[in-house]
Amino acid sequence: MIALTGRRGVLALAATQIAGWGSTYFVPAMLVGPISGDLGLSPAFVFSGVTIQLIVGAFTGPSVGVHVDRYGPRLVLAIGSACMAVGLVVLGLSGGLVGFVVAWSIMGLGMPMVLIQTPFAAAAMLVPGMARRAIGLMTLVGSLTTLAFLPAMALLDGPLGWRGICFLFAGVQALVCLPLHAAIHVRPIARDTTNSGDSTADDGIADPVRRRRAFWAMAVAFSCVGFVTWGLPLHLVDLSRAYGEPEFVSVAVGAIMGPAQMAARALEATFGHRVPILRLGFFSLLTILGALALPLVFGGGALTLILMVIGYGFGAGVNTIVRAIAPLIVFGRSGYASVLGKLGLPLNLVFATAPFAIAEAIERGGPQAGVALCAVAIFVSMLGMAVLRRIAAGVGGA
Repeated sequence: MIALTGRRGVLALAATQIAGWGSTYFVPAMLVGPISGDLGLSPAFVFSGVTIQLIVGAFTGPSVGVHVDRYGPRLVLAIGSACMAVGLVVLGLSGGLVGFVVAWSIMGLGMPMVLIQTPFAAAAMLVPGMARRAIGLMTLVGSLTTLAFLPAMALLDGPLGWRGICFLFAGVQALVCLPLHAAIHVRPIARDTTNSGDSTADDGIADPVRRRRAFWAMAVAFSCVGFVTWGLPLHLVDLSRAYGEPEFVSVAVGAIMGPAQMAARALEATFGHRVPILRLGFFSLLTILGALALPLVFGGGALTLILMVIGYGFGAGVNTIVRAIAPLIVFGRSGYASVLGKLGLPLNLVFATAPFAIAEAIERGGPQAGVALCAVAIFVSMLGMAVLRRIAAGVGGA
């Protein structure tokens, strides 16, 4: 077996992120109708599959992070791919509520192993002198997910049906992602890691009291923006439909988010190192808030929705990098996977409410209510980020 190390390993992880997100998280976004009708579940409950995934992942994330820091990410990544494959098969075979819940629970076990937490920690280990750039590259490539998977599911739903799509995606996890993950070879970061030209090699905040305050400020800031970035993408297509737009416009609104995120991440990869990460995070939140204000002020319409998604995608694309890099800089690289796991517990519990809460807001109050809920969450996130910037003042790169 070919060993994937250094930059080749990072590129392999980037490819598996596209497949991981596209074959699990975005399934309800395009297939909610067929799944709901076939299994006799409400559309809101179909979206709660992601909620189940997040809740299970929240409680497994901390132990996964400790294992990755101690022994490396290879085995964890491979097991995570297997969990995703099995979960998708169970989903494709499910006949009702029980099978649906079991399927998403299995995928929840694999979530911290193959989505964000372990891959980002693995990237920091693969190229320790270029952790910020490596993670930025992974999120940049990951922007292709919606562009690739939303149209693909729309095209395949007719000939394969939603069950066939699940089986196809299970094959991608088992035959593509698992071998790539099993080929990742990297050593855990030593506790005495020294600076190697990357500001993320610093130890971050040392004082325990400041670290604890920074942790909770970060948890508030990231959970609130994550409520939006986890929940809104799943509903962009339905949100456009609720505003009365035709199907081709609704699919375009959902798909255009990926290129917008990609453009933002490309700019961050090129120029972002010049801007402190928490300042960049604050401005990304301001961009998202401005984008969400467009339909609240001007109502629906294809142009308004497209501009909203472009602005949202731009801000969210940058913020994804901020959420990955800020813990690395604020708390240091040693034990990075463990910190991500600990943050994942409160964050994922909040994220878990997003798909269902936004679906309910749209269903009960219309599309304006869904957008307004997201705008409030972003405002609270900005308050948390402002507090975090004050606590982390003086930390290099923050």
